[in-house]
Amino acid sequence: MIYRLLILLGLALVGVAVWLTLSPRQTEPVAAQNSGPAHPDEGYSASDASMVETGADGLPLYTLHANRIKQDPATNIINMSTVHMTSRDSGGGQWQADADRAQAQQDTGRIDLTGSVHLFGAVAGNDKTAHALTDTLHVDTHTDRISTCSGVTLDWGGIVIRAPCLVVNTKDYHVRLEADVHDHVAP
Repeated sequence: MIYRLLILLGLALVGVAVWLTLSPRQTEPVAAQNSGPAHPDEGYSASDASMVETGADGLPLYTLHANRIKQDPATNIINMSTVHMTSRDSGGGQWQADADRAQAQQDTGRIDLTGSVHLFGAVAGNDKTAHALTDTLHVDTHTDRISTCSGVTLDWGGIVIRAPCLVVNTKDYHVRLEADVHDHVAP
């Protein structure tokens, strides 16, 4: 029995020796092969991903879901495509926005939505949903301010208003249309 084990061990050693003899040899040191310009940090990227920022109470301040997320490490800007954003205001009202693209910079609380932006939600305690359509929307979660000056159509409970600029303070539920407003109120 012991002779069989010794024969098997001997065959294994012969096999390893043959493999080492026939395998291609490396002629240059590994360090020489890897020397060259260092690759810059390319940041992170993800598909079908979500980013969540939470408040002091542990609840989400906002959630960004995108088909594609890519970070530029040089600027800390995060680029997103096909974006859905949800956030809550201080009164517990839920707001949502859809956009073709978004940019966010880490630790600033600022999110810029662009391309066919649709903002909708209800102020806490109000049963009427507000809808705003625009090309760009700037969201600042640190100041609870949403704004745009790329033209906006606001529909709130059947009242439709078009204006060049819109500023919403979600802390005190103040909606301000800036510049000249020329429109009519539909019954």
